[in-house]
Amino acid sequence: MRERHARIALVSTDQTFATGLVTELNRCAAGEQRNPQQCELQFVHARDAVEAHRLASEDGLLQALVFDAVTLTAAAQAIADVAQLRPELDLYLMPEAGTDYGELQVELLDRLDSKPAHLYRQIRTAIQRRARTPFADTLRDYVYSAKDAWHTPGHSGGDSLRDSPWVSDFYQMMGEHIFNTDLSVSVQSLDSLLEPHSVIQEAQELAAQAFGARHTFFVTNGTSTANKVIMQQLLGAGGKVILDQACHKSVHHAVVLFGAEPVYLAASLNPRFGFYGPVPRQRVLDAIDAHPDARLLVLTSCTYDGFRYDLAPIIAHAHAAGIKVLVDEAWYAHGRFHPELRPCALDCAADYVTQSTHKMLSAFSQASMIHVSDPDFDEHRFRENLNMHTSTSPQYAMIASLDVARKQMSMEGFSRLQACFDIAAQLREGINRTEVFRVLELADMLPQELDGDGIRLDPCKLSVDVTASGYSARQLQLALFEDHGIQIEKVTHNTLSILVTLGATDSKVLRLLNALNKLAQKAPASRGAAVTRRTVTPLPALSDFACLPRDAYFGPSRVVPLNASGRGVNEALVGAVSADQIVPYPPGIPVLVPGQVITSDIAHFLFDLHHGNTGIEIHGLLEEGEEPCLRVLQGLA
Repeated sequence: MRERHARIALVSTDQTFATGLVTELNRCAAGEQRNPQQCELQFVHARDAVEAHRLASEDGLLQALVFDAVTLTAAAQAIADVAQLRPELDLYLMPEAGTDYGELQVELLDRLDSKPAHLYRQIRTAIQRRARTPFADTLRDYVYSAKDAWHTPGHSGGDSLRDSPWVSDFYQMMGEHIFNTDLSVSVQSLDSLLEPHSVIQEAQELAAQAFGARHTFFVTNGTSTANKVIMQQLLGAGGKVILDQACHKSVHHAVVLFGAEPVYLAASLNPRFGFYGPVPRQRVLDAIDAHPDARLLVLTSCTYDGFRYDLAPIIAHAHAAGIKVLVDEAWYAHGRFHPELRPCALDCAADYVTQSTHKMLSAFSQASMIHVSDPDFDEHRFRENLNMHTSTSPQYAMIASLDVARKQMSMEGFSRLQACFDIAAQLREGINRTEVFRVLELADMLPQELDGDGIRLDPCKLSVDVTASGYSARQLQLALFEDHGIQIEKVTHNTLSILVTLGATDSKVLRLLNALNKLAQKAPASRGAAVTRRTVTPLPALSDFACLPRDAYFGPSRVVPLNASGRGVNEALVGAVSADQIVPYPPGIPVLVPGQVITSDIAHFLFDLHHGNTGIEIHGLLEEGEEPCLRVLQGLA
């Protein structure tokens, strides 16, 4: 196990006082008997607020600062600046007598206290609390106690598989602990996800503190469920919702489930590369003004490709109209833990935020969180809504992974993300050096209609233009996988998407760059051959709605073929009302949702897509024999 280290800075312009106190605190640290789970504390002196800010900006080992306000001018501003830069740090203040420090989130210390050991213990305890994983620790202790299991699940800690001549190979592949951490609600010491009162509750409180929420809830069946829970909380009995056309399909599903009235915002598009971006700000503001009776606004930030809204003015406008805001941050759980990535949605006063903790952080797949900062939050009803969607047999290893992912970001998120940025920079430089592939910048990717909207790009998501290679992105994706053992995130027709997560390593960088260099050397267009630039046909315009999505989905329907009996589009579709959601994937943005009228443009778009041999899946089509068909509302055309 690697050594754990933490640095604490005493910020004071009084050299004599600071030197003496730092020396005593380091003496306390040196004389302490530490167990392997504790970290080694080192105390240093920061001579002024400028140096404190520099340490917070550069030192990934920094875990706490103690501000000596007696000697510092503008101590409150210095503390606020550091809190904005590194909100995870523990902050302490030795106050100047008679000064009001407002609502600063700091612990107060007595400068005249002559017991450095007491101060040392305070700081040690605070760091240990952040470093706790109450649920994961309890799960580990239970597993290591090796209790006999006479309860579910039936594999009984793996005993049903271990000695089987038929399935022991699965046990060996998965490993012992994947089975003996798979427990049930019978183990009461592990608390209840449905009604937490002990270790799960504490783990969620620590997560709320780390991510900047009033309340945090763990979800073990993905952000798809998290979005539906929030939609049920605010629109369970119906009501109007303003939502991005390009939002995740779980939000569209929730519209059907709860009978909501959707106000769809057309997605922006960069047709050259096939990127769908945020909705232009003015379009969102106009929709808020036109629909003040809406109960909820749903936005996605950042997107799959890394686009981030300038959320603060949009959220403020929605709140002024009395509209709650849900921001889907499935791809942005890391956003709070580095100043280059802030502000995140909670910083901008979003009421509800959903995050796929597993996408960019260290949690297991399906492990997600719901963060709540709604001042009107009804916690009792929310728990009931959450329980309607949560299994009564949750996966305990998944809950533990959420606990551990939170701890990692709280203790080392800043330094790990800085390492991600460094790796992303290495990849960008190395890929561009091939002179065949290039990493796109924000200006290349941004749909033109978003100019001036303050859109930013997550540096951990790299989009690589492959146009000059002469290969399609799909061909390169297969070559990387089959010839070089490298799996990337996704492709458009002419871009590769590469995610730089906490799991990125220097050796992976070397292998990826080596593979791309070899592919560049063999590329048919790398010797100056002319390359034709393809563009993406944009989604057809949003058409009218004949009824609510719920009524269309559950109403009487009939099946209509996409193809005419001869050749071309079946014109019988035009004017019909879709009963299903039809989604080309990627990018996963609906062409039709239930209740939407099928126009000629939509019918021809789907026909061309289905027959285009592009590798794009079309979710929602059904097959009658081998014929693609759409389910449409009976009696409406």
